[in-house]
Amino acid sequence: MRRYQFSPSSGFGFGLLVFLALFLTFPQTGRCASPTSLQEEVVALDAQLEAQLWKIDPDAVTLFQEARAQSDAQQFDRARDTWGRLFARLPTFSPAVRREAWAEWSLGLRKTAINHARQALSLEANADNYSALAIMLGSSTEDSQATTTEITEALRCAQTAVQLDPDSLSARAGLAEIALTANNSTLALKAAEELVRRAPREPVGEYLRALAQANLGELDAAERSLETARANGLDATVYRGLHEAIEKSQPASHRWFGPIVATLALWLGGFGLLFGLGALLSRWTLRAAARLPSTASGQAQGLAAVLRHVYQAVIGMSCLFYWLSQPLVFVLVLGAAGGLIYLCFAIGHIPIYLILALVVGTLSTMAAMLRGMFTRPKDEDPGLPLELASEPRFAALLDEVAKRVGTRPVDTLYLTPGTDLAVMERGTLFRQMSGRANRCLILGVGVLDGLTLGPFKSILAHEYGHFSNKDTSGGQLALAVRRSLHTTAAQLVEDGNAKWFNPAWLFLYGFYKVFLRISQGASRLQEVMADRWAAFLYGTEAFKAGLGHVVRRAIEFQAYASASIEEVAQARQPLPNLYAHRPAQKIDHAAIDEEFKKTIAREPSPYDSHPSTADRFAWVEALGVPSVPEPHDQQAVWSLFDGREAIETRLTEQVRHNLLSQGIELPKPPVV
Repeated sequence: MRRYQFSPSSGFGFGLLVFLALFLTFPQTGRCASPTSLQEEVVALDAQLEAQLWKIDPDAVTLFQEARAQSDAQQFDRARDTWGRLFARLPTFSPAVRREAWAEWSLGLRKTAINHARQALSLEANADNYSALAIMLGSSTEDSQATTTEITEALRCAQTAVQLDPDSLSARAGLAEIALTANNSTLALKAAEELVRRAPREPVGEYLRALAQANLGELDAAERSLETARANGLDATVYRGLHEAIEKSQPASHRWFGPIVATLALWLGGFGLLFGLGALLSRWTLRAAARLPSTASGQAQGLAAVLRHVYQAVIGMSCLFYWLSQPLVFVLVLGAAGGLIYLCFAIGHIPIYLILALVVGTLSTMAAMLRGMFTRPKDEDPGLPLELASEPRFAALLDEVAKRVGTRPVDTLYLTPGTDLAVMERGTLFRQMSGRANRCLILGVGVLDGLTLGPFKSILAHEYGHFSNKDTSGGQLALAVRRSLHTTAAQLVEDGNAKWFNPAWLFLYGFYKVFLRISQGASRLQEVMADRWAAFLYGTEAFKAGLGHVVRRAIEFQAYASASIEEVAQARQPLPNLYAHRPAQKIDHAAIDEEFKKTIAREPSPYDSHPSTADRFAWVEALGVPSVPEPHDQQAVWSLFDGREAIETRLTEQVRHNLLSQGIELPKPPVV
């Protein structure tokens, strides 16, 4: 660690030494009691000195004032001559020859200054003269360097000055100065701390303490003392010189510590801000959902409209925060691994296998993050495509509902084996934003059993409401973040790096919670608006019947499908049609009823993509829209399809394929 050695020629010390040397020229006689600053000593002693001269030789006062003005103006040649004339007039007045020595010292005439300082001391052995001689002996100029013998004598003189006048601030300041020059930083610190105790608002004391602390390697303490000196009025140039020297002597880790802490604090503050916004928006969403709209439309109105814009902004902020956090997480991963490896070397025990594990874990973690950052989506079909032209009656129903909502109908129908019901848009961001993307309906055929046209049209109106509200357009940045999160997390789990002490895993887990809270809050608001489309167009009861069917059928189909697959898998029997199969095991309908009630009444979570079913029922009931029966509303949805059996067979084959990927093989059904 670099040490400081204060010398009069040092950039940060010379100005202060000149300042102190000026103070040390004042006489001991008549010193003010318990001064609180060096400046106070100067003013009081000047006045007392002039009063003393008035008694000795009134005409000498004019010379004194003239010499002092010249010294203050740094006209040291003229001041030297004037102080000499004053001393010639009063040859026993030691302050005159001491100030003459100061003027000479300021002109670089060190040896001549020392001789005059000794002459002043021979006339009067007081604290001021001892201190003045100490300063002259302990300082160096370009032409004359202080010798070891002179520095030793200077330290002895400075100590004598303090012994003669313990209340003198300038004497203690001089002792601290000379002790620093003599490499006795402990003594310098003691003198400086006593000076600070006696004059806490005096910048010189804190400055000298900072120098002593820096020499002792107490760099943090030195910084604090220097800042206090600056606050007390230390000259900016003097402050800057020592501050830069301390900063250069700090280890690299210390110099980076402040910015690192500030960055981490800002980063964690960003986490907290996003989390708080998510919680606040969730509460506002509930308020917006409970408010009755001013017009019979599912378009966002009032608070809901404001919330949609706010959500867009906050989700954008969250995405930006995620991508900007990646370099910081990289650094944290490297820093954590490097710190642990350094600790192993520092304690003298080097566990090779642990270090290798750290290196491998760090590299694989960084690889997982890079994979997550640069992963590209696969444009795969979300289900089995079904040509709408092959099912004209169902296609006509889709067009009818779209026309009623006032939006463009879907272009493609995808069928899935389960009970899914959703819409999406495929295509470039430009096509989505311009309204020309391919609109898709994802329909799980498992939901169709027992579903009639009236409730189904209400469900479709809900889905088309998402198109009308532009819920499915854009959002590419948020989808990219979700994709990156899932890809990185999956890779960390696969590599065994999903540990609580892995900074990357902690970040992913924390950000996922925050991002999910925000994005799912936006999704819940979208669902509320889409529910209103369905209720206003087809009535409250139709919507409740449709939503209730979807919820119940998801539970019911899961029970039937699980029992059927388990039965045929154990018996090694083929499964031609999952949807027509009736398992021998009796299905517990009471349990299904109980699970349905629990699902309806389940308390919502901030991380749910949909509001609770009970809340959705309550909000549409508050709209009070009567359901007007239409022709064929009681007709089964399956009646619109001409190829039900073929559809169910295709999807059963898809289920068999999915089971095979999980290690469950079902015999192929015989070809008819």
